[in-house]
Amino acid sequence: MLYTALVADITNSKKFSKNERKQIQIFIKTCLEILNNIFKPSIKFDVIFSAGDEFQGLFGSPIAAFLYLRLLKMIVSPVQIRCGIGVGKWDVRILDGTSSEQDGSAYHNARIAISNAHDKSDYSVLLNSNSENDIFINALMNISFLFAKKQSTYQNELLLLTEMMFPLFSNEIIDIKSFPLMFKLLNNKTDKDFYVVSKSKSGSKINLINSIPPDFEPLNLLSSSMLKKKLIITETWKKGYSTKIANITNTTRQNIDNIIKSGNIIEIRNIDATILLLIDKTFGG
Repeated sequence: MLYTALVADITNSKKFSKNERKQIQIFIKTCLEILNNIFKPSIKFDVIFSAGDEFQGLFGSPIAAFLYLRLLKMIVSPVQIRCGIGVGKWDVRILDGTSSEQDGSAYHNARIAISNAHDKSDYSVLLNSNSENDIFINALMNISFLFAKKQSTYQNELLLLTEMMFPLFSNEIIDIKSFPLMFKLLNNKTDKDFYVVSKSKSGSKINLINSIPPDFEPLNLLSSSMLKKKLIITETWKKGYSTKIANITNTTRQNIDNIIKSGNIIEIRNIDATILLLIDKTFGG
């Protein structure tokens, strides 16, 4: 059986002051604790800080690791994180220990992946499984994350708000009943202190929701309808989404449509869905 290790760190962390790094790590630690609860069905060992600004965890599948990473990157933006995802065996098992006490080819592959990501400034995440599809998965992941990295604060917040209302998920990976825990993070996300230390001086521009919205509509990416043969993916965005977001943000649908277009939000969601389908095809879920 194959497992998936995730090893990540804060990009360019040395550029932050000691206090800034402390505040960022405190916020990320809170993010990890909540995401660990949401991903409990698919996490073998919680993602935790292991050394300095590095954190790691072990998952039952690469789909789970990618879904976890994409949510984390959205939440901590504009702070950037770099990540290696390794698929392989879990040989050394310390069941009452932490992820940093485990070992196996999954961890070795993750270390190789993040080391290569450090050497390539245009790649923020790499997956290493020794599969011929790694090159395609890595290209798609980094296109998605590059689109997100180039977003303004406003566009990123709208991407995050969209994910809060219409999350991409998979059964047996995310406990969708625990997903409302995500909304607890939004109070910290919009805290001006976090924006200051993360080098975004503007603060929050959207009054992000802090409780589950009435229009909460999760999208199961590996449902039978998604896996049907087709030429393009269209399920990640449905008619009426813009209006629902406009109602929450107290703005016009036209304004939301413009931000969605300029921020490549639909494209990001479609690419992420493609990544998950490709990972499922490569590793069998």
